Amino acid sequence: MKIPVKNILISAFLTLALGLFMTAFAQNARSQSAINIAGTSWNVVETDTDGSRDIFNFLADGTLAYSYQNGSYTNGTWKQDGDSIYIEMNNKYVEYHGRISGTHIEGTASNIKKKNWTWTADMKSSTMVPTP
Repeated sequence: MKIPVKNILISAFLTLALGLFMTAFAQNARSQSAINIAGTSWNVVETDTDGSRDIFNFLADGTLAYSYQNGSYTNGTWKQDGDSIYIEMNNKYVEYHGRISGTHIEGTASNIKKKNWTWTADMKSSTMVPTP
């Protein structure tokens, strides 16, 4: 049985279009499922360092107010793109990249001294908690 080339081309085109549509749909659904973290406070654990426990407050203007090692600072910024989060502190002395999943974040971090580690965070509250 001989299948016309026209039918093969139409099938190939429809398969490609369906594949592109499903990929775009999956990416859009994933991005829309992430919560907006502006105005939230998170307990952070840096797993590959000294295990320090920090607090990150994501201010609505893109400022990161954070507490660690007995100090509180506001010299950080953050940006969210769907379920991705980017954080920098102290003029990019430290940079964090993470993936938001509900009220949990997991990611990696590095500093200008070439030290790398992983970190996790869990939402403390959706109302800003003052840093001590």
